[in-house]
Amino acid sequence: MAVTSAELTPRLSKRLANFKLSDNAIKAISDRVVIDGLSIFRFDPCMYGICIDYFTDKIPRLDALGPKHGITKWEVFPYGIIDWDRFHVRVAFQVDELEGKGLTRGFGH
Repeated sequence: MAVTSAELTPRLSKRLANFKLSDNAIKAISDRVVIDGLSIFRFDPCMYGICIDYFTDKIPRLDALGPKHGITKWEVFPYGIIDWDRFHVRVAFQVDELEGKGLTRGFGH
């Protein structure tokens, strides 16, 4: 199920509470990570900033996964052998507000 930026903001605020980010920073992150057609499964701070696992039942639009959106890395994994009916998309977003906060976890961990 797709989540809106307004629904994601409180969850993201709770998840990132230890980093003491402003409400405006949390809202800006929420607005940036909601991608049309992708449902958020999990998000975590990572060495890139924020790493998010999305799922979709359609082939993801790769034009939405570029550096102009603050994306530093992405991976797409198709599920299904005969028919690729579901895709797992991992995206790493650069979040300058988290720089220097001791993030050492890798992509997708």
